[in-house]
Parts: sequence; structure tokens; C-alpha cells
Amino acid sequence: MYKFLTQVVVISGETGCGKTTQVPQFILESFIEKGDGSLCNIIVTQPRQISAISVAERVAEERNEVVGQTIGYSVRLDHRTPSRPSGTVLFCTTGILFQRLKSDPLLTRCSHVIVDEIHERDVLSDFLITVLKKLIEIRPNLKVTSAIRKY
Repeated sequence: MYKFLTQVVVISGETGCGKTTQVPQFILESFIEKGDGSLCNIIVTQPRQISAISVAERVAEERNEVVGQTIGYSVRLDHRTPSRPSGTVLFCTTGILFQRLKSDPLLTRCSHVIVDEIHERDVLSDFLITVLKKLIEIRPNLKVTSAIRKY
């Protein structure tokens, strides 16, 4: 069992190594094994709607469940969010995370934010990194991970 002492982790790996699908599951399972599953609520941003949906379906399938139990997604005009209030992983677009920040500026119900495909830079992802940088100063218990494809 590993204990992360830092708030920010950058993961670089080859396509298909599990940055998107395995890392959130490892984090969730670690919390569950410690008996703290209810404290773990992970948001994973995806650059495109189809990515958020397909990854959520794949991870739910890997966990032998359907989307909407512990694994969910939220994109513009469509969502199947987890039915549980905690111990969940939500895959969403960057825009959806900004919508959530409007109603919960400190992301109080979130324990981890994973910004996936951050190498696909755009205005929203750059702005998100800036917002998260400010947020981790206020919330020392918030963990932020960026996943990038190794070139």
C-alpha cells in the first residue's frame, strides 16, 4: 500500500498502459481496502464527450457493474452519474467540471481530480490547470493527477 505525500502527480505513459482506466480504479480500491471508500470521489476529465462515455463504460465493465453504480459519466446533454453519493469515479468533459465548480467552487465532494490527456492543450484545459493550482492551495486534501501520453 502506497501513501502519496504530494498533492500533484503527473503520470506519463504509452497509449494503452492504463493511465485512464486503471489509475482511478487503483485509487478507489486503495480507499476501499483501508475502509475509507466513502471518502473517495474521483473526477476524471476527458477532452471529448465520446471519450468520457466510452471510458466510463469500459471501466464499469472491468468492475463487473453497469454505468451508474460506482462508475459514471457526465457530458453535455447526457449523463449517467453514480447512484452512490461516495466511493465513485465520474468521467466528464472539462466543461462539465467547470459547471460543477460554479455550484461547488471548492469541489468539497471530490477527493481526486484526474486531468486526462492534458497534452491535448486548449483554452479550457489550460484554465482548468490554473484553477486547480489555486484550489490545491485552499484544499490540502485534494489530490490532482495529470495523465499524459508518452511520446
